[in-house]
Amino acid sequence: MVLPLMVPLVASVVSAVVSAGSATFAAVWPIHSARARRLEAEETARKMKNDLVEILIRVMLQNDLGELRQSAAEDSRRVEEARLAAEKKWFEGVRPECHPSEEDVNQMKAAYHYNPGFIHIAVVGSAGAGKSSFINAVRGISTNHTMAAPMGTTEITRTVTRYPDPRPNSRTIWYDVPGSGTLEVSDWRYFNNMGLYIFDCIIVVIDNRFLDSDLAILRTCEQFKNIEAFLVRSKSDQHIKNMVSQKMGFDPWDPDSDMDDTTRSLFRLTRLQEHQRFVDETYQNIQTNLEKAKLPPKNVYIVCSDAMHQTVCTGKTHPTKAIDEAKLLDDVKEYTLKRLQLGCSN
Repeated sequence: MVLPLMVPLVASVVSAVVSAGSATFAAVWPIHSARARRLEAEETARKMKNDLVEILIRVMLQNDLGELRQSAAEDSRRVEEARLAAEKKWFEGVRPECHPSEEDVNQMKAAYHYNPGFIHIAVVGSAGAGKSSFINAVRGISTNHTMAAPMGTTEITRTVTRYPDPRPNSRTIWYDVPGSGTLEVSDWRYFNNMGLYIFDCIIVVIDNRFLDSDLAILRTCEQFKNIEAFLVRSKSDQHIKNMVSQKMGFDPWDPDSDMDDTTRSLFRLTRLQEHQRFVDETYQNIQTNLEKAKLPPKNVYIVCSDAMHQTVCTGKTHPTKAIDEAKLLDDVKEYTLKRLQLGCSN
């Protein structure tokens, strides 16, 4: 009896539950759908945000890379400006930042066999200025002598070469120094790299032009008070010959040239005039360059190898080529004696 009575009740309850479930489903479904749409929108926003952040990061990295490149370029420019400024200061006479240490001096003296009982003279100058020819002539030996310094139209000397003076009782040693301004030896630091600070005397040989490298050597000699510098203009005979030939319109030294008495007289007069003009212009040019470089006036000795060789060997000046050879020899000798008397260890 109980079961039949329960069926309608259960049915009623089931119906109520189903109705409630339907109502609940109907109410929940819109909520679920909205949540899904919201989650989808949030996911889309998150992806867009991540994409935007990635784009921003790329832009920032590109900007940073550009700034780094610009900074590197500016650093390179500053380094180059500093180098140029340092070289400008060198040539304007500002003391170089690098000075030889006592160890440097001792090493260079050992390398060049420096002997305190002798005078050590370095002959320096640009490539092709005539340093080797000068060293041979001032020692009184010919170019084919076994002790002669090798010569050439280009820079022959690659290392500092020592040449003792062959004359009896001579206490002078000459050094042929590689030319400044070559690929092998740059102007910058030339004085220190070559160890010129250990020499008692430096002879700067110049040819056609007075170069910045020549001025740099003279400037540094001023800083080392124990070093005397002599300025020598080489190849005077060749330059005067060229000037005369240009003025005459032909080479009067050519053995095949046929000159009458009038032309020969004109040649002699022209040679005297061009000789004097060369001397005057050389002195003026040297002093002008020294003044521009803010260096004190300095004697310049105009010489040629033939006249120097004859003066050294015979004690007599060349009749047509001699200019300052005898004066240079006298001044170097006077300085040499003074240094030996005082003691010539730098």
